[in-house]
Amino acid sequence: MSSTKRVGVLIASLIFAVCACAQESAAPKVKVGVTSIMSGDLGVLGRNIADTAETYRKHYLRHPLEFVYEDAKLSSADGLSAYQKLINLDKVDLIIGGCSSNGTMAGKAIINSTKTPTITVVTGGRNIDAAGPYIFRIGNSDIQNGIEEADAFYAAQLTQVALLTEETEYTQDIASAFKERFLKLGGKLVYDENFTPGISDFRTQISKIKRSGAQGIFIPTQTGTALGIFVKQWVEQGGSRQVPIHTSFVAAPNADAHKIAGDAIVGIKYMAPKYDGNSARLKEFVEFYQKDHGHAPPIMFHTAGTVDALDLLQRYLDKYKQYDRERFQNYLVTEVKDYDGLMGRFSFDADGNSALGFEPAEIATKMTGAK
Repeated sequence: MSSTKRVGVLIASLIFAVCACAQESAAPKVKVGVTSIMSGDLGVLGRNIADTAETYRKHYLRHPLEFVYEDAKLSSADGLSAYQKLINLDKVDLIIGGCSSNGTMAGKAIINSTKTPTITVVTGGRNIDAAGPYIFRIGNSDIQNGIEEADAFYAAQLTQVALLTEETEYTQDIASAFKERFLKLGGKLVYDENFTPGISDFRTQISKIKRSGAQGIFIPTQTGTALGIFVKQWVEQGGSRQVPIHTSFVAAPNADAHKIAGDAIVGIKYMAPKYDGNSARLKEFVEFYQKDHGHAPPIMFHTAGTVDALDLLQRYLDKYKQYDRERFQNYLVTEVKDYDGLMGRFSFDADGNSALGFEPAEIATKMTGAK
């Protein structure tokens, strides 16, 4: 090849490379909405998810993504408002959700009608499982939580149990699955009542539970604060420390629950959502997170699920280059099978849900600074 031809080929190659880079850089940003509980007594949950997204943005992007954050708080009205703002005002392309179940249920109509893929990275029950084609759940199943709690009580030969459940979508799902499984195993509920969110006096319920002769207590709460109040008053009213108390996982990272219950919170049992604690990628991510924010992620499985959601988005963009809501929704349903993520290996079923479970855990120490 003559030098003139070689120069021509080189120039053509350079032009092609420049055009390709220009085309890639011209790809529009994908706008990712992140909504969670970022204030109140469970604000640690939402701040962790937002901090995870920021660390991901800082260290792991290979496609242009833009993040918009919104506080969904706890109520259905606030959850709906958060979804409406992200979809109608911020015009996000997809949403990573860490909301209460009632908040996501309130937003399901606008999510599905606008075809805005929403991946929840928190636990979810039957309502979330059937919330519509554009709502996906990487987070662990609340139904499985209830089933595994029932198995744990029965395996420990605690066959007479008191059940005290907060009246929220999340906790009622856990409780209903627990009851069905526990009674099927042959257990007996010697006490079964609900309580309204915000209650600060459990003395009447405690007196009834003490008289029931319960061998164990299960108190699923939405934020964990109610658990702290119950435990404090249980001890004050002479409740036996030999009666095991189980709760939902949210009490473990809730500083308010620790402050209220004090040392009595140590030993409270719960089902911890599973994730892949041996993942080298998760360990690497945690190192970046700690450098960025000065502490480790307080709710590790939420961090793992958020990273998995963003990794799936980038894998989709690797393959399809341009973002399309309907194509991304179809990609999650049809192509995410036996995916090895930070949460472990999972697939999305036809309804967009993973089948990740739990493992027994207990609060081993009172949180630092929780006096």
